[in-house]
Amino acid sequence: MKEWFQKLNPRERLLVSIAGVVAGIAAIMILAIRPIVNTASKGQERVAEQHELLSEIERVAETIGPQAGAGLLTPGVVNQSLVVIVDRTTRQNGLAAYLKRNQPDGSNSIRLRFENAPFDNVIGWLDDLNNRYGLTTMAANIDTVSSKGRVNCNLTLSRSGG
Repeated sequence: MKEWFQKLNPRERLLVSIAGVVAGIAAIMILAIRPIVNTASKGQERVAEQHELLSEIERVAETIGPQAGAGLLTPGVVNQSLVVIVDRTTRQNGLAAYLKRNQPDGSNSIRLRFENAPFDNVIGWLDDLNNRYGLTTMAANIDTVSSKGRVNCNLTLSRSGG
């Protein structure tokens, strides 16, 4: 091959060399760069599909609205006194002994004071109140006490729309 190349006149050698470089660049493009570009394109397509799916899910969610089991569990809960809800749920969650003050603030709000209460129980109870009864924590002042995992807290809870 080397002999053949040496026998070519200088113009032909230049032309063959340029053709070799172009062929090498084309091979690199085909073997290395193209798969990378294809992978990136496929990734962009997947992202676009996920965005379309999310948009469709949001559209369907708006159409069908909240489902049973989401938010309030029973229609009667809306009419229950906040004092009754707090009394019953603190007993169920083992917090009744720590509740030191329970003061209604209108018909849709209540102020509470817990002393030396287990922090995890308080947080779980607040989550339960939100999920099952639609009560929102409007204000919370939580202070640690000397016992590990225990807190003193002042809370203001409000019923949705209040």
